[in-house]
Amino acid sequence: MSNHQRAGNQSAPLLGGMLARALHLGASAAAALPARDLVVADHFAALCAAPHRCPSYGLAPGCPPHSQSPAGFRAELADYRWVLVFRIDVPAADLRTGKRLEVARRIHALAATLETEAPGFGFTRARGLAAGSCFELYCADRDRCAVLAEHLPCPHQDRVRPSLSAVGVDFTALTAAVHWPLAPGGESSSQPATEPALSMLAGLVLLAD
Repeated sequence: MSNHQRAGNQSAPLLGGMLARALHLGASAAAALPARDLVVADHFAALCAAPHRCPSYGLAPGCPPHSQSPAGFRAELADYRWVLVFRIDVPAADLRTGKRLEVARRIHALAATLETEAPGFGFTRARGLAAGSCFELYCADRDRCAVLAEHLPCPHQDRVRPSLSAVGVDFTALTAAVHWPLAPGGESSSQPATEPALSMLAGLVLLAD
């Protein structure tokens, strides 16, 4: 047995505990894949700026141009062994209303909690990322980000994490890798036509054991 296979076998119970914890915290589903299989592409991060600039562009440390670059994130992945990815299913129509923000806050909080709890499951290092901009979720009523404008600690650092899109994570490739098929437009293909179409928001946690 190779060292890599031995390490993978030793990680299995640890991953099982983390996956169960994600579900307990409210995830609709959770899965794991090797960190080397996570697809990161520069053009996904570039979409934050053009052709239609995201309203949160430049407003938060976890969003471009302040966030880590896709190239930097790809290099960092070499220091991690696993990616735990989780999702929260939601009616697709809700993502076009204020309910999207509620679900995105849950995604960020879940990523932050799993990152914090990872050492208790045997992982020496962890880093969470989540869907959406932290400024939009928690500081939209402020004129500016306290971290960027005033160099102060983030008042929400225990519940927010950097954006998945900002570092170039290919969400379609990620869902395919963990066998979460998406219908055209990002809606879940597993629902009968007579039921409300489902979509999802997701987050992930990088893990090193």
